Amino acid sequence: MKRKVQIMYHKNAGIFRRLFCGIMISAMVCTQTVPVFATSKAEKEKQEAQKKLNEANKQAQDAANKKNAAQNQVSKLTTDLTDLLSDIKVLENDMANKEKEIKQAESDYQEAKKEEEKQYLAMKKRIQYMYEKGDTEYMDIFLQVKDMSDLLNKAEYVEGIYTYDRKMLVKFQETKQQVADYKEDLEEDKNEMEVMELEYKDQKKQLETLIATKKKEVSNFDSQLAQAKKDADLYAQTVAKKNEEIRKTKEEEARKKAAEQARKKAEEDARKKAASNTGSRSTNNNNKYSGPSASKSTGGTAQGRSVADYGLQFVGNPYVFGGTSLTNGTDCSGFVQGVYRHFGYSLPRSSSEQRSVGAEVPYSDAQPGDLICYAGHIGIYIGNGQIVHASSPATGIKVGTATYRTILSVRRVIQ
Repeated sequence: MKRKVQIMYHKNAGIFRRLFCGIMISAMVCTQTVPVFATSKAEKEKQEAQKKLNEANKQAQDAANKKNAAQNQVSKLTTDLTDLLSDIKVLENDMANKEKEIKQAESDYQEAKKEEEKQYLAMKKRIQYMYEKGDTEYMDIFLQVKDMSDLLNKAEYVEGIYTYDRKMLVKFQETKQQVADYKEDLEEDKNEMEVMELEYKDQKKQLETLIATKKKEVSNFDSQLAQAKKDADLYAQTVAKKNEEIRKTKEEEARKKAAEQARKKAEEDARKKAASNTGSRSTNNNNKYSGPSASKSTGGTAQGRSVADYGLQFVGNPYVFGGTSLTNGTDCSGFVQGVYRHFGYSLPRSSSEQRSVGAEVPYSDAQPGDLICYAGHIGIYIGNGQIVHASSPATGIKVGTATYRTILSVRRVIQ
């Protein structure tokens, strides 16, 4: 009996131990599973939180970028507006000065015309007196002579009248023509500047429209606009000082040119006098000075002259606003761009952008091929104070004086 009890005890004890071990193992498994589930959930929440933080940061950065982009765009537009305002101010000043010159030319023309008519009528009356009405009196002049010397003096007197009348008539006719030509040139210049003024007013309107769309995005825009106007005034003053230097250079060029022409004329007069004294009727065309040719550039480098001479080939072709064809029609910047493209240079399209290419040089050092930049306009220097440029619809591509209006910059593309 006792033996049976012991056997049953040991048997139950084994069962108990196995049951206890199972319980312990289950407990251990449960204690390990709960932390794994908790850790996984926390990690997921952390990742979601990080994702939201990243999205929030991205949105904040995007907002900052958009604001900076808007500010940069407005800043650029403000800079463009400053340049435009200053260019228009320069252009308006040029227009006002040109208007005064045109009025003066008109006055000079009318005065020259009156003097020419007055001289013609006076000469006509003297001719009528001596030939038509005063044949007898005219003959009396010679009948009253006392000797041959007196006769020669009388004849020289009559001949002197003719010579004086003829010289004065020619002089006033030349004056009248010169003033008329000058007036025509001024009117062409005025026509071109009026075209440029219209173009710039249109550009100004476009810029102001664009700025208006960005104005709400920048709180201090009004102060920026005010600063732009101040900068434009300062820039215009700087341009005025620069062009005072150019004016002095132009006067020096005119002085040298006048001195050279005087020297050439003195040489020609001396040659004619020598030929007259020897009775020679021959002429030496090689010594004749005809001034700078419009078909060729002078001075500078060979490459610069090549650019200028290539542009000169298109003189007489039409001006077309927005055009780029050197033969069928182009505007000023299209002309410059097309000429330089022929030599492998890629220049911007607009005259304002072309004003920043190459290196700036003073006008006194300008060489053929350099770009002469104006307010809303541009041309190619060909030497001797002249440019070739697509001028206006009225004049097309032509050769003109480089200093006919305010020069903003001289750019050398070919070094």
